[in-house]
Amino acid sequence: MKTRHPFLRKKVEVPKGKEMDVQNIRNWLVHQPHLPKLTDEHIIMFLHSCYYSGERTKETIDNYYTVRAQCMDLFGGRDWSKLKELWKTMYVMAPLPKTTPEGYKILLYRLADTDPSKLNFQDCLVNFFAYNDVRVSEDGLAEGYIVVFDMKGCSLGHLARVSTCMSLVRKFMVYIQDCHPVRLKGVHVINTASFIDSCLALVKPFMQSGLIQLIHLHSDLTTLEKFFPLELLPTDYGGMAPETLSLHEDHIQLVSKNYKEWLKDSEKITADLKKRVTKPKNQIIELEGSFKTLEID
Repeated sequence: MKTRHPFLRKKVEVPKGKEMDVQNIRNWLVHQPHLPKLTDEHIIMFLHSCYYSGERTKETIDNYYTVRAQCMDLFGGRDWSKLKELWKTMYVMAPLPKTTPEGYKILLYRLADTDPSKLNFQDCLVNFFAYNDVRVSEDGLAEGYIVVFDMKGCSLGHLARVSTCMSLVRKFMVYIQDCHPVRLKGVHVINTASFIDSCLALVKPFMQSGLIQLIHLHSDLTTLEKFFPLELLPTDYGGMAPETLSLHEDHIQLVSKNYKEWLKDSEKITADLKKRVTKPKNQIIELEGSFKTLEID
């Protein structure tokens, strides 16, 4: 089906010398009847995220559309009125305006409402994945991403609610490690709570060593400076970027203007599991599968 704008909103040309890589993937897609029709922009994004490894790209494309087909509880329900309400009341998700010296983009996440009784983990993931789809489309061929999770206000009550949704935790971890078409360079948890070890114990069974190596814990911001200049943070974190809530609101306006129909359209762009001729390597329904190896620099 045709979406309201391409996979990458800002036009991206095939990088010089990579034309054959794109053609090789296109030739492979001819023999994958279960996968949707992909533009060159789709193919370039997956190749870029996999550092132009042909085999890794094929696996990631297959995983991406298969998992989204299997997990409509997380990749469906993208009604803009509901997403907008949750973004305004429950979650703060702010892309920082400047990149690190290496060119990595920084995404900041935190809870807006810290009442654990209001946390719906499925809604949280639906919003998280919708937000990340927008960033992939908006940012194009990013050199990499650094994710900052602020735990301020998180409590054992939040952990208790998440611990009852382990199937969702598993789906989240499979998608992030096996499907998400970005170069993940670091995950930084700031303002860590005393129960952070319990949080990690919850997710570690679903993590492979590559992702574990990317996770860094910070009880305050002083140790974060080792990884990128703190001036890149919003002013409410002691940096020089606009305030977090201002960046968050700007992002809501961006989505409202350019992505609210696109997000709904994207629900339908998945694998047709009935047309698959081989068994998927990553079977969410059976909770089986191997994870993609992350690139560690």
